Amino acid sequence: MEKLKREHFECIKEDNSEEEHDKQCKRSKIVFDQFFKSQKNKGLTERTAGKRTDMTAYFIMDYFFVYDDSESILEVNGDTIRTFLENWYIRKFMKPKITEIKSFLISISNFFTFLQSRDFVSKDELREIKEVCKDIPWFEMRLKTYFEVHDDDFYEWLQEYNYDFC
Repeated sequence: MEKLKREHFECIKEDNSEEEHDKQCKRSKIVFDQFFKSQKNKGLTERTAGKRTDMTAYFIMDYFFVYDDSESILEVNGDTIRTFLENWYIRKFMKPKITEIKSFLISISNFFTFLQSRDFVSKDELREIKEVCKDIPWFEMRLKTYFEVHDDDFYEWLQEYNYDFC
């Protein structure tokens, strides 16, 4: 299997066209394939490893490379994850669920643990990501308050971790 290189983590998309999405998928495929293999090697079933890989790929390909101005997956931090799950996901999905948010958090945490084991992210960067991924009460509160806030309070809710201003 080909060795992972920093270039495999880079965002090449500029206009988010379908053609660029396909090029990005081809470039990033090795990252997700190796993550999947690492999850299987840890004893996860093919189904669970596939779900975690798919959720991570969705986070990177459909959120991060589209809405964030960063140039590499390796630039993901705690605020990126919060913006994705505490604002974007809640607003974009028809029926956002805390169980799905938790699955995303586990998948993202495992993905960055995998990257740290390959020396692509530092222990400090991983620690920050893991702390955010463990903050379940915060994610529960954000989901609950989304459906409860109105008027000016809703505007303020939107502004916290607003992906429109990444």
